[in-house]
Amino acid sequence: MLMLLSQYDWCSWIPNAPPTMRAPPPTAKGVVTIEQIVDTLPDRGRSCWHLGAVWALSQFQENELFLGMYPEEHFIEKPVKEAMIRFRKNLEAIVSVIAERNKNKKLPYYYLSPDRIPNSVAI
Repeated sequence: MLMLLSQYDWCSWIPNAPPTMRAPPPTAKGVVTIEQIVDTLPDRGRSCWHLGAVWALSQFQENELFLGMYPEEHFIEKPVKEAMIRFRKNLEAIVSVIAERNKNKKLPYYYLSPDRIPNSVAI
């Protein structure tokens, strides 16, 4: 799931992950020209479709539940509830550490912050 949420960062530059190619890849290293590379990459229409698809797959759902969120109460046992409270507190501490590390970064990295990790593998 994390790959889906971060794929726009990687795939939005088409040469990183071309959705289609208009020619076979080269068979030898160091003999390809820039023109050959450009002629191999997908056209604008396919590139735009690709960008739309990876952008859509990179978005959170409106009702997204994140790591540690359990809206339905499946467990009623006291030890389990206490463990869930400890787990949430640990997650909050991790979120704080990540937020502090990212505070002065030009390019902050939030993908492994628990408050941005979906609680499900569904897309």
